[in-house]
Amino acid sequence: MTMTRRHLLSLIGATGAAGLAWPHLATAQTASGLTAVEWGGDVVEAMKQVAAKQSAAQFNWVLHQGGAGAILPKIKAAWPKVDYDYIAGWEGSFNSMIAEDWVETITAADVPNLADIPEKIMMRDAKGNVKAVPRAIGGMYFGYRTDTAPFAISKIDDLFDKRLKGAICWPGPTQSMMLQIVALALQGGGNESNMEPGWKLMKDLAKSGNIGRIAVTDVDFTNSFTSGETSVGFFAEPSWAAVAKNFKITRLTKQAGMATFLYQSGFAVMKNRPNRKATCDFINFAISPEMSTLYAKVAGEAPLNSKAAIPPELAHLSFTPKEFESFVHVPDYKVVLGQQDAWAKRWESDIAPLL
Repeated sequence: MTMTRRHLLSLIGATGAAGLAWPHLATAQTASGLTAVEWGGDVVEAMKQVAAKQSAAQFNWVLHQGGAGAILPKIKAAWPKVDYDYIAGWEGSFNSMIAEDWVETITAADVPNLADIPEKIMMRDAKGNVKAVPRAIGGMYFGYRTDTAPFAISKIDDLFDKRLKGAICWPGPTQSMMLQIVALALQGGGNESNMEPGWKLMKDLAKSGNIGRIAVTDVDFTNSFTSGETSVGFFAEPSWAAVAKNFKITRLTKQAGMATFLYQSGFAVMKNRPNRKATCDFINFAISPEMSTLYAKVAGEAPLNSKAAIPPELAHLSFTPKEFESFVHVPDYKVVLGQQDAWAKRWESDIAPLL
């Protein structure tokens, strides 16, 4: 896949995960340290706690700025030189890294604990090689503040109820890969490959006056919800978790007709680095049952290791096979990512003027 500037910019905002400013990076790798790229907030705190449980590797932590895609142009500009041993990411950023052939192939010999990770969630290249190590799963879904929403939301049609005037916080076109509109398309009988039903419902929602805030960043979302400006929305797990620290949230992950989109977070081991074995050894440790359980408790993402304990507060992201079939929509991410430019233009021409 050829990586255009606009494609990279769309990936920069594709997730709602929190990020901080980039710190200064040493140009040389020390013998005792690995350089790892992580999200800020609870995610990097979780990984620091995992790292503290071992002594084989020390870390220089670098934090994503905005979405995980923000680092892609930095890598491309410096390639084949690379400053990072592993980069935390998800399907969107991993797909681009795999297409550019930036990441190592990972085998069971490299990371034995892969045996306890669901096979179907592995990200592979065209030859079937595993190219990223999954560690946990999050979601993008509908929900509401239980204490301030005027009524219990249970279906897409509720979003058009007059009682929600100004009460909806809706993701902007650079958030959540615009899966919020895919959710509307599913309601109208379409999907990511047939978005017209979604755009029709999106126009109707924009005209309704029920959208009180367009969240361009995850901070926009959390501020709007915590201030009480809005009470109903669609966003990614880390933002819901941030609000849930102080307010009761009803998560609609198992509500018929309101699609839940799951995404994985994990590790990509970068090529052209001298620390491949040390990096793989740490990743193997990090996805062990015990460390997966620790990560889940701190980061707020459900563990993927089948032997890890799932915290009660993450039960909304734990699905039986029947529940998965009923409530989760797994989009074709190649279609979704390939349409980001076109969907963003459609938003600006058809939706933005109505808001």
